[in-house]
Amino acid sequence: MAILRSQVFGRSLIGVYLAANNSYVLYPPTLLKPLLKKYRNTFIEPFHPLTINSSDLLGVYTASNKYGIIVPHIIKDDELEKLKEFLKEGTNSSQVNVLKSIDNAFGNLILCNDKGAIISSFLKDHKEDIENTLNVETVVYEFANNYLPGSISLVNNNGCVVHPLSTDDEIDFISSILKVDEVDVSTVNRGVPYLSSGAIVNDKSGIFGVGCTGPELIRITTVLQL
Repeated sequence: MAILRSQVFGRSLIGVYLAANNSYVLYPPTLLKPLLKKYRNTFIEPFHPLTINSSDLLGVYTASNKYGIIVPHIIKDDELEKLKEFLKEGTNSSQVNVLKSIDNAFGNLILCNDKGAIISSFLKDHKEDIENTLNVETVVYEFANNYLPGSISLVNNNGCVVHPLSTDDEIDFISSILKVDEVDVSTVNRGVPYLSSGAIVNDKSGIFGVGCTGPELIRITTVLQL
């Protein structure tokens, strides 16, 4: 298990630009080579360069687990083919779902791990499609007075950290859907409640923004068992 504090393009928004699960890590092709080397030393999973509609915002546009990945319809044909080629490598059998939704920031709209998924009401008409792709129980649920469950949370198969305004009842429900040992509140990068913007994690590793304080790191890594 390994964790690292870093920044991408001079910012602590690691989870905006990168995406990770237990099968692979996606990163922008423009990522500096010294940074990429550090990141490869942190995650044991293969790294794949990708853009979505020529954008580096991989963490914003994609949602994934070991079963599948959801990408927006604005993805270009060559980008989609490149993604499919990546996923054919090794033993990876992830599905790729190009979801035709007006709201397409799926990293913000979908909170998921390998056991469950929580989606925004903005995607309620796509619930069955998402459930089939991610191959987990999927519910429409919003918490902490926010409609972006993926943005205000950070999850792996061990635990989940959520927005500080989440109630005990909401936390209990999140735990039951994601089937994790612990759910607790936290922030990243010195008090930012949009947790997924400040880190990428899987069950063994994590990269966090340089703005994360010691107490934030301790809290998050303890809940996620990193």
